[in-house]
Amino acid sequence: MVKHKGRIGLVRHGQTYANIDRVWHGFTDTELTEQGHDQARRLGEHFHNYMRPDVIYASPLQRARITAQSIGDKFQVPVILDARLKEFNLGDWEGQSFESLTEGEDILAQLVSNPDFTAPQGESQNLVRKRIVAAIDEIVHKHPQDNIVIVAHGVAIAIALSHFIDGDTRQWPNYSKSNTAFSELCLNTNKLLSYNLTDHLAGDDHLG
Repeated sequence: MVKHKGRIGLVRHGQTYANIDRVWHGFTDTELTEQGHDQARRLGEHFHNYMRPDVIYASPLQRARITAQSIGDKFQVPVILDARLKEFNLGDWEGQSFESLTEGEDILAQLVSNPDFTAPQGESQNLVRKRIVAAIDEIVHKHPQDNIVIVAHGVAIAIALSHFIDGDTRQWPNYSKSNTAFSELCLNTNKLLSYNLTDHLAGDDHLG
């Protein structure tokens, strides 16, 4: 890992209908809700209080891309899309509710405890780790002096954080984040400098 002299901000996308319905939409290109669009707008307006980005990268899925654009528009910084930042793909299990994923064989528990457990036509935890960590490493290498913002997805970001901080991606449930929450990671020390900040949503009763 190159010594990084800038800052690295990680942002989860705004609220989607899948978040409300509590279903798994990994690669599914879910739309933001009206509230999700408002969260993204408020994030952009407040973002200078978190960081002034030099570069912005985002998952190409619209929930992340639109959220990232709200930041980019405020700073006149283009958003660079990278498919490696997409959410954990559950393949044939996409669209299933979290409740159903914890019944029977308890798929969700296996996705947490077994890094090689793979959804049919989908991914394992290890595959997600490899692609998102490779993306972050490459971005940092390209921009060693810059303030970097990465806008992605809840589980994908959590897997990356558990890799860098704990060296164990099975710890990813410990890094749950609110929609449009901002966190700052220092890769020189593998520590979080801030986590799950939602100051821009002050007064909002629905932060999830």
